[in-house]
Amino acid sequence: MKFFEIARLRSYYGALLTERQNDMLRMHYDEDLSLAEIAEEYGVSRQAVADSIAKGEKALRDYDSKLRLIEKDESILEQLDSIDTDSASKEVKNAIAQIKRILED
Repeated sequence: MKFFEIARLRSYYGALLTERQNDMLRMHYDEDLSLAEIAEEYGVSRQAVADSIAKGEKALRDYDSKLRLIEKDESILEQLDSIDTDSASKEVKNAIAQIKRILED
């Protein structure tokens, strides 16, 4: 579950992290590299990698608790799903589909 959570948080807020934090999180979670492998790549200790990853995770959670972008996007998608498209015009249906694509990117 943590892998999915971090991946999702990185997709929203990863650009707000330092490049190094984002890279280490990507390497650890997306590429499944160990702390030792990442440490070797950067020429630092495993503890330095663990600290950077922990700080990155904390920063992502802090950004989300303040900005709540994931929650807002989910709410918008729920509202779009609740619209009765059977009676909607083609333009409205296209607009809903386009908004959903934007939110999912």
